[in-house]
Amino acid sequence: MNGHRTNLRRGAAPVAAGLRAAGLIVSLVTGVAGAALAGEPAPRRPPEPFPVFVHLLETDDPEHRARLREAVAEVSKRIERRGHWLRPVESREEARVILQVTNYRTVSEMALKRAGTFVRRGMVVSERPEIVELHYVDAVASAGELRRALSGLDQRRVGTSLRNASDQLAAELERFCRDHYAALTAPPR
Repeated sequence: MNGHRTNLRRGAAPVAAGLRAAGLIVSLVTGVAGAALAGEPAPRRPPEPFPVFVHLLETDDPEHRARLREAVAEVSKRIERRGHWLRPVESREEARVILQVTNYRTVSEMALKRAGTFVRRGMVVSERPEIVELHYVDAVASAGELRRALSGLDQRRVGTSLRNASDQLAAELERFCRDHYAALTAPPR
């Protein structure tokens, strides 16, 4: 024992060392397998942008369909502006990613806005009610077996902001492509 005191029972040290080694091997194997499944990380800019087909959810309501058409047109413009990662195409067959716009809605709600007023020895903070308009554009992105619900949201005190909500949706779609870069660039089966 060389003067060292140990509380391990006889034979427990080799078992514990064996378990540690087995745990290390398992963690290495699962780490390597996880890295292989994850594929290569997304580059800063892909060699060519992913072709995206944008279409609307079929609905019987003509008013809802008109709003969805408006949203699809704006989302397509916003996707076109993200030319490094995304490129809109005209047909489903050309596309690697399909984006189905499912909803566009506007909600007005009352929100409290803080306002500060300076007085002689400090600041008086008050809250005043304000009506804000929330614009939502909801969609479902799919690429092969991958699917994700995406949403663009923008809020403004005055004026329309479908453009900003669509831009946020395009950013979410770009993030979807970055997250699944290895699956999107793999050859189709």
